[in-house]
Amino acid sequence: MNASKIAQAARESSAAVAAASTEQRNATLGAMRHRLAERAKDILAANQKDLAEAQAAGLDGRLVDRLRFGKGKLQARMRSLEKIEALSDPVGQVFREEERPNGLRVARVRVPIGVILMVYEARPHVTVNAGAFCLKSGNAAILRGGSEAKRCNAILGDLWNTSLAEAGLPTDAIQVVSGTHEDIEALLRLDEYIDLVIPRGGKGLIEAVSRRSLIPVIKHYAGVCHVYVDEGADIDEAVAIAIDSKCLMPEVCNAMETLLVHSDHAGELPRIVSALEDAGVTLRGCLLTRSVCPQVEPASEDDWRTEYLDNLLAVRVVKNVQEAIRHINAYGSHHTDAIATADESRAQQFVDQVDSAVVLVNASTMFCDGEALGMGAEIGISTDKLHARGPMGLEDLTSYKFVIRGNGHVMGGNGP
Repeated sequence: MNASKIAQAARESSAAVAAASTEQRNATLGAMRHRLAERAKDILAANQKDLAEAQAAGLDGRLVDRLRFGKGKLQARMRSLEKIEALSDPVGQVFREEERPNGLRVARVRVPIGVILMVYEARPHVTVNAGAFCLKSGNAAILRGGSEAKRCNAILGDLWNTSLAEAGLPTDAIQVVSGTHEDIEALLRLDEYIDLVIPRGGKGLIEAVSRRSLIPVIKHYAGVCHVYVDEGADIDEAVAIAIDSKCLMPEVCNAMETLLVHSDHAGELPRIVSALEDAGVTLRGCLLTRSVCPQVEPASEDDWRTEYLDNLLAVRVVKNVQEAIRHINAYGSHHTDAIATADESRAQQFVDQVDSAVVLVNASTMFCDGEALGMGAEIGISTDKLHARGPMGLEDLTSYKFVIRGNGHVMGGNGP
């Protein structure tokens, strides 16, 4: 892999993608959707070979789950492509337009970022989603998936090339690449060609990319997410929210890892714990939790900071919403946190004071999801505070330029 050649090709193609019409970019997405349907058997067969090799090599079970790209996931990607195609094109959108007292007309106009490098583990579906998001927002993309998905990603890369050519766009606008760790490090130093890096994977991968990159990185390191059951919560509703937040997809970054329960509901803990245990969850609790539910394993200080990504859950009793907020801000990862309550004032306090990218009231943490939020899908989730925060959609892959229109205006002299 020649990192410099790949990055230069992406930079050259980015101008054509930025200048392409919405119809041309959408035509590429439509072509990719049809190619996925036509080559479904080949894609699924390639994924099965990747899975077999990964399992034989002893790949972590959670990564194996993320690597799996069955018929349902493939069909979901085709639906996502259709949804992304239907979304408004952000490129050229005008916002914050005003006329100054001197007659100058000032506007901010959305423009593509340029060249985006994605580095990710397993997850062949990202090869579809990321390519679609980058293209629709007028960017060129370099997609480096993990070696464990090499066969499936190779086919998806070929399909992107075919789809781009069919729409009359440069085939280098979406490059699906492989390469060694040294090759990736070389890409991460090419800040003259690449404008943004988005890593998706485990904490180790994201830390390594952030540490080595000379290019700005948008990221989140972990998802230590909470559900707080307030004194004003309906317990049946709160239990349903907790189970969905923990059990629907325990391996994802927005799954609940700590349940906080107001002390007024201590008497309800056996019911809450039993429901979670029946759903297959192993619990680790504070002293107050274990005094009511002695079967629960003791929680250590480390448990409050742990992203389990599994059917494990820490439970802590707190005395009020202020203590819940303090716990979340101290131990959480600023990712996704929820409150279950019927009290609007405490709900608003939680929303105002929890320092997280996504805060929910009476809803599961699973709704931190681009598709659920109308984005078609998502290219990633950011816990950064600069540029993008939370699930990232099309607008998050654009920057803006000032466009100023005058009528012979000059700063000095006798102009208007």
